[in-house]
Formats: sequence, structure tokens, C-alpha cells
Amino acid sequence: MSTITRSRAESLSIQQMRTFCCVYEQGGYSGAEDVLGLAGPTMWEQVKTLEKIYHTPLFQRVGRNIQPTAAGTKLYQLLLPLLANVESTFEILAEDADEAPKQIRLVTGVRMMLEELGEPFEQFRAANPDVTLRLMTADNQSSQVLVSEGKVDLALMIEPPPGAVDPSITCQRLYPIEYLAILPARHRLLRKSQLCLEDLVTQPMILGNSNTVGRQQLEQAMFRLGLQQPLSIVAETDNSAITIACVRAGLGVGVIAGREDGNLTRHVAVRSLASDLGQVYVVAAYRKGRQLTRSLTDLMNRIRAQPKSST
Repeated sequence: MSTITRSRAESLSIQQMRTFCCVYEQGGYSGAEDVLGLAGPTMWEQVKTLEKIYHTPLFQRVGRNIQPTAAGTKLYQLLLPLLANVESTFEILAEDADEAPKQIRLVTGVRMMLEELGEPFEQFRAANPDVTLRLMTADNQSSQVLVSEGKVDLALMIEPPPGAVDPSITCQRLYPIEYLAILPARHRLLRKSQLCLEDLVTQPMILGNSNTVGRQQLEQAMFRLGLQQPLSIVAETDNSAITIACVRAGLGVGVIAGREDGNLTRHVAVRSLASDLGQVYVVAAYRKGRQLTRSLTDLMNRIRAQPKSST
């Protein structure tokens, strides 16, 4: 690093970087003022100081509003993991001193909560009796937002395709599941030894909505297999548990990402669609740059090592 670059880096402060990121996220100084509790002129001066240090404008005025420049967007993406790393140092040292907050905030899908997480949570609780799990449910996109905004520590979700991963988060694979066809117990298609998408697309279908990973994978597979007929969709859901409930109620057939031996599928028929849709993973998502505490690492390891069968 040159002397000039080192001098510029030494001029930076955590507060300047945090203010800039907050103004970026809130789309202006007034919103950031509510979050940070700093006066508008103070934040403006901090952002202007950053612009002088980096020798480039970070925001541009459009009418009465401001928008980030290309350099501002790039700097925001670079600073987020740095700030997450710095913030996590307090958690790690506090944990070493037994002063860390005794809560882990976790968001996941309903199906995972009901079918796969009970045993790992029980084991974690036995090993960490002073740590409370704050559990929430949300879809894939909402979970990523909660992680990015620092409102949860961890999200457990279906692995998004590369282009659908928020650049401010890190995804770590935990365990595989597969795409499944869910049918009423006496459906006529069950006479076939093996089902494929071509069999299902002529049926009334219950699918995840267009924002879900499963729906996107289904549509890509249909294109790849040359299945061009319009789907007869009777219901769209935002989680697999509701899809299974709709199938059980007789509305049609469903496609989910899950496990053949899951508790929720006991009263419906299940067939693998792995040959058409491939394998999928459950991932743990957390803020990029964050160093995980021992308790978070322990929880992730227990979920990763869960039994292959839930029955």
C-alpha cells in the first residue's frame, strides 16, 4: 500500500462509513436521521468527507431527491461486509467474557420449522441453556432482506440461484433436500411407477408464487424439457406447508422442495422429481463479513448434522 493510500485510509472513520451506508439504504438524509439520530448537516458533512477521501461523488441530486452514483453503489457493497465484520468483533469478545446477548434471532420457512428443526433445536438448547431462540417465519426474499438489514442473525432457506442472492449476504450449504410431487392419496397418476413433470403439467396445480425458488426452477425445467402448455394453477402459495395442505384438501397436485419422509406428507402421496428438477439445498444465510459467534456456529453445525430421516 502506498503512503498516499495509507494516509487516505487512516482518514476514514467507522461513523463516516456507517452514515454513508445508512443514507444509501434509506434513500436520503431524512430517513437516515431517524435511524442514526444524527442531524442532517452532520451526516451531509460526513458523506462529503468520504467523497473527498475517495475522490469521487457518491450521491447525485435528482430533483429534490438524491440517488447513489455507480461509485456510491460499489462503495456500499464493499463497506457492508467490513462494517459487519467490525460489529461482530463486539459479539465475539463479549461471548468470551460471558457478556454476549443471550438470544439468536432466526428466520426460516414453515415446512423446515415443522419437519426438520425440532431435534437440532432441542440439542442446541441442551448444550446452550442460557441462549433463547427467537424464531420467525418468512419467504426466501423476505428472509434475505431481514438478514441484510441486520434484523435477524441467521436465515435458513432454500438455496437461491446465484442471480437471486442478495450481494450483502453469505449463504452456506447445510443439507440437501429434493423437489417432490405431492398428490392426493388415491390420485390416478400414482399408478405410474415414476412421475415426471410432463405427467403433472396437465393437472390442476398448487405451486409456489412467482417469487419462490421452487416456482422459478419449475419454469426453467419446463422450458428446458420443451413443455410449452399453459399450467392450470388453482392456487399459489409462499411456503411448502400451505401447498401440502391444499393438496390434502383436494385442490390439485403440488410441487415442493422437501423430504419424502416429512411429517406433513403423511396423508398425501409423494414422488421424487429429482430427475427433472435436480437436487436443492437448505442454506444458512448471514451478513457478508460477519464473524460467527460460537453459539451461532454450534447451532448451524447441529442443523447440518441432523438425521437423514425425520420419522
